[in-house]
Order: sequence, then C-alpha cells, then structure tokens
Amino acid sequence: MSRCFLLLCLFSPLLHATPVPFEAHYRAYTTGLPCGKGQFSLEQQENGEYQYQASGKICVIGQHIDHLSQFQQVEGELKPGSYHTEFDGWFTHRTLNGSLNDEGRYVVVQNGETLPDSEAFPRAQWEPAQMLRLLGQARDDITLSYTWGDETREYRFDYLGTETLETELGPLLTHKFEQDHPNEARVATFWFAPELDNLLVKLESSRLGVHWLTVEIKRYQTKG
Repeated sequence: MSRCFLLLCLFSPLLHATPVPFEAHYRAYTTGLPCGKGQFSLEQQENGEYQYQASGKICVIGQHIDHLSQFQQVEGELKPGSYHTEFDGWFTHRTLNGSLNDEGRYVVVQNGETLPDSEAFPRAQWEPAQMLRLLGQARDDITLSYTWGDETREYRFDYLGTETLETELGPLLTHKFEQDHPNEARVATFWFAPELDNLLVKLESSRLGVHWLTVEIKRYQTKG
C-alpha cells in the first residue's frame, strides 16, 4: 500500500491518547504446550521521552530477544526515536541499532555494519513496539511499515471489529486485526484491549492453515 495512505492513518485523532506506563507479562504456546515467555513495559523518562522495553524467548524461533526503543508524544502525535535490539540464537548473535535519518526513516546498523537502503531492506518509519501502539489505536484497516530484525516489513492489517476475550485478567473487550501477509500461507491475528491503553493481549499465528503459535497476556500493572 502507498505511504500516502499510511500518513493519512497516522494523523488520526486516536493518536492523541497520552501513553500509560505499564508492565505486562506474556506466555507463549505451541500445539497447546508452553514454549516461552516474555515481558513488555513502557516507562516515561525524566526528559519526557517514553521508553519501551521487551525481553523474552520463544522456542519456535529459538532466540532470546532484548529490545529497547524510545519515542515522544508531541501534540498528540507519536514521534519515533532510536532503538537497540539484541538477538541471541542457537548459532548467531546479532545487535541492531536504529536511528532516524532526515526523512524520518530508520537507518539500521547490524553488528557494526550499516544495512543498505535497498529493495530488500527499504527504510521503515517504525519499529515493532511503536507499530503495535499505532495498530492498537486504529479502528479501521491500516498499512504500516516497520523494521524487525534485519528486514523491513510493510503489511496491511485488516480490522475485524470487536471481540470479548476470556483472559487471565478476566473478560476483556478487544479490537481484532488480521495481518495480510505477502505469503498467503502465513496469517497472524492480533487482539488489543482499550481498557489497557490498547495493549496487545493476544496473538495467534498459523502457517499453511495450521495453527502454530499463541501468545497471551498473563499479568498487567500500571506504573507510576
């Protein structure tokens, strides 16, 4: 989808919500069996910036992930900042640092080498934590370009309406999205709870029609 459509979405009034600092814990399952866990938090720094922190491990991808990213909320708009990600896998260790260029797109340095602005890795406007915040606040179909690992992904997310989920936190009204993956054999579905500042509370992924991963929220608390 065009970047013009993306920019129109980003100026939605839904982006005016003030971020709520929190700490959330998740559990991952595959074929019904626990296969990993992680945590995700948001803090406000002394300089007024916000910082996301995520860490965890999911056995189906075989990697431990640590992620930090910053953003600002200026006149109701999310202004992206730098990020740092470490992937510690079975056979590899990767460190990525992302910073914004003059066009507001991410320049990514992987293990000391700047990744090229190419057809395979075009500059993205968001990183995953910022992307999830934007997606959780949307109430319509939306296309988002974001950087994950050493590639850029630009996906359309189809809005599927509301659904009440039974969770470890009790019943939650959620807004549901399905990711339109370029590889039609892969489908991901997301649920966000407005009661929790539009936080992701569930993720399901399938390949070739076979469900292979579920991530669900287990604990949540506000901070500050």
